[in-house]
Amino acid sequence: MPQTAGALRLFSLFGIHVFLHWSWFFLLLFVWSTYTLRYDTFAWGVVEIAAIFALVTMHEFGHALACRSVGGRADRIVLWPLGGVAFVQPPKRPGAVLWSIVAGPLVNVILIPITVAIMWVIVPIEQVREAQNFAMLLRQLNNVETLVLIITLVNVMMLVFNLLPAFPLDGGQILHALLWFRIGHAHSLLVAAQVGLGLAIVGGAAALFLLGSIWLLILAAFIGFNSFHAIRTARFLIYQEYVENDPWR
Repeated sequence: MPQTAGALRLFSLFGIHVFLHWSWFFLLLFVWSTYTLRYDTFAWGVVEIAAIFALVTMHEFGHALACRSVGGRADRIVLWPLGGVAFVQPPKRPGAVLWSIVAGPLVNVILIPITVAIMWVIVPIEQVREAQNFAMLLRQLNNVETLVLIITLVNVMMLVFNLLPAFPLDGGQILHALLWFRIGHAHSLLVAAQVGLGLAIVGGAAALFLLGSIWLLILAAFIGFNSFHAIRTARFLIYQEYVENDPWR
């Protein structure tokens, strides 16, 4: 997971410090050409980047403020190429953990009707229906219409992506918290991490042999690495519980 070492501190709000990870600048150089295909001027690309950053930051503040509301600790958010990370430490109770994780996607759920309503007013629906593909649609829209459409789609995709049951995404952590109620912390972590590792293997195979997507491959590697680490942690916790319950063994 990204750390604050070498990251640029952007601002602080409610005692929560927001950092921009240095690796994000390499991503900006890599994808900048895509902005020139959507907008007439450099400034509109900057506005889009700022809007996406705002979406990610609000999502992470949802995690952080929810964590604090249940008595946990949350004081850092790091923005990096794969999104954002809120460093939260909720109390070790399944309900507190569940609320701290659910609150992030809930921000996107609240924003969806707002962004869709704005898109409905600004973007010509007829052009959306008649466009044969997304690239053709973007060529038909002006800068403002393109910006509104992109932000609406990014918000929806952010919600769907984060709800995938893959550790350490929100969906994987939600699965962990829900199972925690029934089978305990360690065993629920093991199940959630195993599901995440399975999805990482499937996603990595799809990226290599079907889609040829470097970004999907990077994402699969990220999920796989974190899931594998979580599996090792869960097994250690299970062993620790076993020894504590039966020290003679």
